[in-house]
Amino acid sequence: MKTLSRLVAISAVLGLAGCNILPEPQKDTVRYFTLSTPTMQPGDDQAPAAKDHAENGGTTVRPVQIAGHLRERSMAVRVAENEIIYLDEVRWAQPLADAITNLLRERLSHVGGNNVVTVQIHNCELLRFKGNTVELSATWEIVALGGGQQQRGDFTSATRTWDGKDYRDLVDELRGTVEDLGDAIAAAIAAKK
Repeated sequence: MKTLSRLVAISAVLGLAGCNILPEPQKDTVRYFTLSTPTMQPGDDQAPAAKDHAENGGTTVRPVQIAGHLRERSMAVRVAENEIIYLDEVRWAQPLADAITNLLRERLSHVGGNNVVTVQIHNCELLRFKGNTVELSATWEIVALGGGQQQRGDFTSATRTWDGKDYRDLVDELRGTVEDLGDAIAAAIAAKK
């Protein structure tokens, strides 16, 4: 009976001790990034690119469509030709499609011609298996309003490489590929004139 009483007492002491031991709070190591800059000011009901188009007959960029593997908030990294991993500690602060759309609208906001641009992004990611190459590939279509003239093209970014150190630099390289896409579309619009 004494042994049973001691076991109950020891169990109770251990149980109470366990209630007082809480894990230490963990530091949140997740970093959030965006490609675009803010495009709307407080009180605005339209982005500047939309206002520019409405007032000046400029170029309108439709919301960008992106490949399914890029719709995650965690950043996609291609580790082999047909294998993608997601970095849980590096996430997009907004949907990548919205960020690319905003950046293209900003880039094309001063291009005239009364055009509508549609873009499909196939990849916009780090290719770890190719020496940390950063790549964007897309197809685009420009439709001139009024005349109905249509132009299509493919885009693959020039070779850019990330040093593997700071994710801010990787995001800057990805932003650069989107800016290059915007410049290619602007050049195609200018060549049509």
